Amino acid sequence: MAATSDGSGYGLAIYAAKGAAVDAHVTLISDTDAYDAHVASAVLSGPPEDRTSGTMLVKLPAPGAIKYYYVDSYTIDGGDVQSCPSYPNKLGEPIPAAPEGVPALAAQHLQSLDVSKCKELYRMPGLGGQLTSIVGSYGNKQLTVETRVYIDSNGRAVRESIVQSSGVEGVDQFAIGAIQEHRFSAAELLCTPVVSEMLIDLKYDP
Repeated sequence: MAATSDGSGYGLAIYAAKGAAVDAHVTLISDTDAYDAHVASAVLSGPPEDRTSGTMLVKLPAPGAIKYYYVDSYTIDGGDVQSCPSYPNKLGEPIPAAPEGVPALAAQHLQSLDVSKCKELYRMPGLGGQLTSIVGSYGNKQLTVETRVYIDSNGRAVRESIVQSSGVEGVDQFAIGAIQEHRFSAAELLCTPVVSEMLIDLKYDP
């Protein structure tokens, strides 16, 4: 999701791992308000495991700048409604004005937000302490493994993967094990812990 450079609204596309059509409710968060954009029967296209809808133009009922958004719930091909945990995303870089013919969605106001008790609208997840360094005997040169970790609202790793291998299986396995045992600082949206993801580099120094 990204704002249009001409201020006409926000470009939105829905990604899915399967299906021909998707319905979804997308929550939009500004500094002061929350809105709901209802995507109805958007056609999905693309490879079987990397489907996407066409771009839609979301319009707000009042002036405001959206800061974060997340998919609140969705349905694939008319199936059961699937609830999603609050997984805030920042907006992407602004896009040009939407071309003619792009479907327009009128977002509905959900509620006003009281941010006075929070230091910030959204707080990124943190390491929550020193993450264990890679130890062992893996050669005489420095190695780095880049990982992606999904963190639940309790600060626990619920899924992790290798983005860039170190080239040494033992180093990669040590990194995954260290992340699984680590306790992170959960992300917070309006002072409420939410799920999130982080990219983490772990290094081996001989």
